[in-house]
Amino acid sequence: MCSGGDQSPEEKARTAQSREIDKLLRIEETEAGKSENLIVKLLLLGAGESGKSTVLKQMKLMNGAGFTPAEIANYRAAIISNIITCVETLINAMDALRIPYGFKPDADYEISNVNASLSPMPLAPFDKSTESILMSQSLPRGIRSLKGDDAETSKKSVKEEGVIAKADDTISRAAERIYEELGGSENQPYPPEITILKASERMLFGLDLNASILEAIKNFWNDTGVQYCYSRSNEYQLMDCCAYFLSDAGKFLSSGFTPSEMDILKARIMTTTVTESNFKVNAKTTLRVYDVGGQRSERKKWAPYFQDVKAIIFLIAISSYDQVCMEDESMNRMVENMNLFASICNHPMFKATSMIVFMNKIDIFNEKLAKSPISKYFPTFTGACQNSYEEGTAYFSNRITELNKYPEKSIYIYFTWATDTSQISSVLGTVNSILLGDALMNMGML
Repeated sequence: MCSGGDQSPEEKARTAQSREIDKLLRIEETEAGKSENLIVKLLLLGAGESGKSTVLKQMKLMNGAGFTPAEIANYRAAIISNIITCVETLINAMDALRIPYGFKPDADYEISNVNASLSPMPLAPFDKSTESILMSQSLPRGIRSLKGDDAETSKKSVKEEGVIAKADDTISRAAERIYEELGGSENQPYPPEITILKASERMLFGLDLNASILEAIKNFWNDTGVQYCYSRSNEYQLMDCCAYFLSDAGKFLSSGFTPSEMDILKARIMTTTVTESNFKVNAKTTLRVYDVGGQRSERKKWAPYFQDVKAIIFLIAISSYDQVCMEDESMNRMVENMNLFASICNHPMFKATSMIVFMNKIDIFNEKLAKSPISKYFPTFTGACQNSYEEGTAYFSNRITELNKYPEKSIYIYFTWATDTSQISSVLGTVNSILLGDALMNMGML
């Protein structure tokens, strides 16, 4: 697989520029009393699941704030909720994609007896009290049915179509055939659901989960059919943290568990309110950051915070190029990201506002390239190496830059891994310098 990692010449130039600004800022700080206290207002924008809240968590860690005991407790509850939601989503996806439990995607499906490809059901050792799974909540993340034509349609983006792709190969057809022969959704030989509702409620109050339920979750995740379903998660809505939490669910669901910083960075809490965070950059400068929800229903809350914005950090999950939009599964998620970016970047109010773009989740993007070629979803991608990280990032960087209609507008693009503290800290350090430099120049101080 083609790979890459070193900074591009443009990134090196920006890094050098930020170092020069740092020097100027240090000179400015020594001239006590000559400047007023400076507040730099920053918006964190982007579609849902782009990683805005994770970046905000990293800002807290960078500024030494850490997390309070109350916040840690909230994230512990969020992790439980994430696990439950992921299990629910996978169960729904198994039926929507018509995948039988115990399905082995690496088996030979040319044999006449398709049932021979199925292993004994791993969920069998449950007593009657744990035969069905009832989720603890119905979050607006449930999968919509992928049966029918809607999942195979595409929708116009700013300049081209982003393709919606549904698996249609020998393995997926074999899964559907076996699923139907075993009785379809009504008569599958597996427990329809695992009851964890009351157990999860007890967990929220610090009590132990029943051991049989922990075992049920473990067996569920290890099922070969579920793993195949997980490999097709670009066809439905599944949290990125799914594998991280379900692969060690026993630890995360234990009564004595306390989340680490990495666990907190991985945890997902949907942003439904506008949060304001203040970070001291130096003795006279405060960075005021507003994080707002990225779901379509939350975007109407953005407008009141547009006034006096010095810069915008806009996050795009570059890994979403092969996924469907959360609110409209007939639209490619990257197309949704690009349309949203264009509407913000080209808003008259932001004509002179610096745009800092984080092309986020490069770790997931890099993993996907080997099995999910970009050209399958974006036909205009003509890279010589279809799984090239460098060519893929350059393509999407150019697509984003081309959306800007204001030639005088500054757009800075960074490729980020928001859960990697070292990588994101380096990027945020450079961004801080750019923000302060722009703010001081606007005030005539540089």
